[in-house]
Amino acid sequence: MLALWIGCQVSEADAWQRATQGGLPLAAALEACDATGARAEACAAEVLRGQRGATTADCAGIKSATWRAECSFAVAERHARAHRRAEALAACGQAGRYYHECVYHAWTYDIQGSIKGGGRAAAEIETGRALVAYWGQLQTVGGDATRQIWLDWWFFALNRNQPADLADCDGLAEADQALCRDGTLAFAERAVATALGEAGLTARRKSRVCRGAIEDVEAQFPNLYRAEDAMRERALAGRIRGCTPSAGPTSGRPWNPIFLEHRRWLAG
Repeated sequence: MLALWIGCQVSEADAWQRATQGGLPLAAALEACDATGARAEACAAEVLRGQRGATTADCAGIKSATWRAECSFAVAERHARAHRRAEALAACGQAGRYYHECVYHAWTYDIQGSIKGGGRAAAEIETGRALVAYWGQLQTVGGDATRQIWLDWWFFALNRNQPADLADCDGLAEADQALCRDGTLAFAERAVATALGEAGLTARRKSRVCRGAIEDVEAQFPNLYRAEDAMRERALAGRIRGCTPSAGPTSGRPWNPIFLEHRRWLAG
């Protein structure tokens, strides 16, 4: 029936819609992609991205290295959202030039999905410890991978357990207090810088924050943190980053991880 349908159509756009709209078995959807002409491999990647059961083995059937890599990237993200970490990393290994971004997305989705929220971030630190122990093993993260991932964990945990409060760190074990203070201060800077880049912030409001005092920052972004000198100092540092035009994809964003090239280990 599908083959008959394809044979009757002249529109590649119709074939694309048929393949990607959902509802078709995987094999039938990929067959419909064959009728999209030059976009057949892009269509296949799109179909596989939306298929819960798709694997990197399915992606391997795509000839184009770019679309095959994008397909594997999508499979990795789905595994990460389901907290299947080993599967996510294995899929990222097939993501070609998207490997670095894939790994960052994978640990980010895993972290975000593990945070309960609605309370205090410090109360969830044991969950953070388990996540950092796993993702901190990555040998392709430049610098101190453990610290990088702890800072990411604190950012997402505090984002869902606002306002961030340095006083929460006092109730933790001594070894964890430094992690908490480091993460909480970094949150104030990153949260303000990130908020200044959000699409919903009007140019007028952004100008007021960028030209005003700390009170203007806190009025625009209320309840991000409990105001005290150390937090306000980092919030102002975040304002500088958020108000300064970026010179590149990671310029002004020190929280972005730096990845090393992925190299195969040599025996011996």
